[in-house]
Amino acid sequence: MKVLCMGETLLRYSTSKGHRFADLDFAVHVGGSETNIAVSLAQFGFDTKMLTKLPDNAIGDAVIAFVRKFGVDTSPILRNNMRMGAYFLEGGSGNRTSQVIYDRAYSAMTSFTLDDVELDTLFNGVDVFVVSGITAALNENLKNAVVEMLKYCRAKGITTIYDNNYRAKLWTVEQAGKAFKEILPYVDILSAGYLDAQNFLGLTGSGEAFEDILEDLYRQMKEMYPDIRCMTSTRRQIISTSVNDLTGYLYTDKLYVSKTYHIDDIVDRVGGGDAYISGLIYGLLTEKDPQEALEFGCCASVLKHTIHGDANLFSVKEIETFMNSGVSRINR
Repeated sequence: MKVLCMGETLLRYSTSKGHRFADLDFAVHVGGSETNIAVSLAQFGFDTKMLTKLPDNAIGDAVIAFVRKFGVDTSPILRNNMRMGAYFLEGGSGNRTSQVIYDRAYSAMTSFTLDDVELDTLFNGVDVFVVSGITAALNENLKNAVVEMLKYCRAKGITTIYDNNYRAKLWTVEQAGKAFKEILPYVDILSAGYLDAQNFLGLTGSGEAFEDILEDLYRQMKEMYPDIRCMTSTRRQIISTSVNDLTGYLYTDKLYVSKTYHIDDIVDRVGGGDAYISGLIYGLLTEKDPQEALEFGCCASVLKHTIHGDANLFSVKEIETFMNSGVSRINR
């Protein structure tokens, strides 16, 4: 199974616990939603390659080396003389929330257009294409490229996976909603939640319980876009910055609901959603039953919260061991 992920690879500058931006105390990690997914899928044994655009300098070289060491094919990566995209994270603690400052204007990836690639060559042998709304949000050229690439994949029978991943600091609800409607006709597996259905499609779900409302919203979305095979989202109950409860949802012909996972003493929440969608993709592409695929995705996300960095570095065996035994025993 060959997977192509497309998106902006970023540097993340994170404060250590208990520090604020003003302390200028940062650890540096390589991240970006699609990059995190590419790394995870490579750990799961997929033939994975990454399309992004990086500066043609020593920083770009270092980022490529970092991604490549996890088994991701970096040959599609493009280079130019623009800057490296980045963001700064002030990690929260207890009752204090985290804060993000983006530094992505005029980055190398923002210059990407369809003229940079030859689609027949790029997608030769590719079975699955993964992209997110974060990429579409960067500018109009990238949004148009995402739409055209999804159209191409649909015409060629390549499975398309789109994570809506709305970021209010990157574009408005109106801009995101317009793009969402352009993109959805060409999506096979969609990661989007109830707020996406309400804010971008104007839908209203019926029912008393959250699960009933979500199932009704997904049913309506399926009627609007019948080619979508399945839809997924998670619900995070934030007890504190360091303690969360996570539940996953997967809709095919009905709504599947995962166990609720209690995540205590969170080390690093960044990339938890990417770990979830990566685990779910693994389960779906290896034809696990929907409930098992959903639980695998949730367990991948739970484990990601226990390590520093953006990408999930756990193997299939480690995630399956956690699924079966949780934290009740020592792995000897």
